[in-house]
Amino acid sequence: MCRTKITLFFVCMLVLVSCHHAPVFVVEGIITNADGKTLYLEHTALMKTDVMDSVELDQSGTFRLKATAPIAPDFYRLRIGGRSLPLVIDSVDNIRITTTWDSLPYTLTIAGSEASLQMAQLRAVARSASREELRHHAMQLIMQNPRSLAAYYAVFLKQNGEAVWNILDSNDRRMYQVVATSFQTWMPEHERTKVLCNQVREVIKTERAVQSQQAINQLVANAENAFLEIELPDENGEMQALSQLKGQVVLLDFSSVEMERAIAYTFELRELYNKYHKRGFDIYSVSLNRNLLAWQDAVVNLPWITVQVDETTAAPVFMLYNVQALPTTFLLDRKGNIQGRYTDFNQLEADISKYL
Repeated sequence: MCRTKITLFFVCMLVLVSCHHAPVFVVEGIITNADGKTLYLEHTALMKTDVMDSVELDQSGTFRLKATAPIAPDFYRLRIGGRSLPLVIDSVDNIRITTTWDSLPYTLTIAGSEASLQMAQLRAVARSASREELRHHAMQLIMQNPRSLAAYYAVFLKQNGEAVWNILDSNDRRMYQVVATSFQTWMPEHERTKVLCNQVREVIKTERAVQSQQAINQLVANAENAFLEIELPDENGEMQALSQLKGQVVLLDFSSVEMERAIAYTFELRELYNKYHKRGFDIYSVSLNRNLLAWQDAVVNLPWITVQVDETTAAPVFMLYNVQALPTTFLLDRKGNIQGRYTDFNQLEADISKYL
């Protein structure tokens, strides 16, 4: 019994000692003209803001606030009477600030945090400079040290409520990408890194999808009443032209016997062929493969035209139809007009019936 009590005592002591020695950072200094106001030190995370420490200022304006140091650099702020001062805390910083309450957050001195000082300077520029001057200043800050939280701050900077950088603009997006890449390399598990990288990826993904659709629309517009010709060797080495199927409703298929679900995909094509071929439906399949013999074995019993390209010969054909992924399918009407590109076989089948 005594031994158990002694053990519990030492466990409690270890916990107390551990808490006592947890690393902390300190923000101190003088804020005058704020007698009686409460100064808060807050952690400004992505989804919430937490108060870490606070003090009521007296006539001298001196203060000393502290909190447990973050594992990775992050944003904090001093808040007092409707005014706030953004700060960057990196581990066990000791930051000293001197200002007046009515000068926050533009006129002040900051020692002990280069990133916090850079953000203050950037805000001062944003207050008085032109937009182009501000962009130039922000770009210099970003390129000088893109892994700094000051660079992160500069990417999302606003002037008169308007974002300085537009992520939808491909030129402006370079600023986001520079910071995102640096953060991904430097601290990939940081929540801000994940959010920024996802934001950049989603914008690029959406932009590429729009560009792809625009290219398809242009392809359809340019097709007029003629096939965009393809002529390639089949499994027997004989040249087969797409245009020989003019007068049929044609499914132009770009795929590969090496892709995932290749067998199931071929069965889906066969079902469409068996169901509609007698009514004037046909398939012209362009297959990208590295192994010629494997492709020949896979297509030997297929009843439609199958032709082959490899990594060397695929480019001009794929560029002609703006093929960026496999499988990709196009539906051509009896005159050779491209009626659309499909990933959904249900919609494809509905349109096949419409054009037969």
